[in-house]
Amino acid sequence: MIGITPNTGQKFLSILSLIVLGAVLISADFPEIKISKKTQDSRPNIVFLIADDWSYPHAGIYGDPTVRTPTFDRLAREGALFENAYCAAPSCSPSRASILLGRYPHQNECAGNLWSVFAKTFPNWVSLLQESGYHTGMSRKGWGPGD
Repeated sequence: MIGITPNTGQKFLSILSLIVLGAVLISADFPEIKISKKTQDSRPNIVFLIADDWSYPHAGIYGDPTVRTPTFDRLAREGALFENAYCAAPSCSPSRASILLGRYPHQNECAGNLWSVFAKTFPNWVSLLQESGYHTGMSRKGWGPGD
């Protein structure tokens, strides 16, 4: 069994909460998309959420008695809930790059540092889903004035 240290658990939930926030924002920003019945029945829906500054176990599904997260809890019950995780890097940008590119931070050039720019030579799984006919959307992390 894979264990969680306080740092990896906190980092995982930080990433997971950004994922949840992204899904909420994505669902509000995009019009209805019509998909053929055949496509709809043959491929799974994928909702990938990352969130910063959401510490373990601050979600109802993880047993927090105070924080109420009914939508996240429902998504977790109906899909996959990660309970063990390892963080590829001790900071957010390299960790996100590793998740999206499937590579260690030291392999990601600028994205392996505190940059949010990915080299076009590295395919990411979101682009691969787009090429396979999935509709993808995104939100971003705002952090300063005007964001």
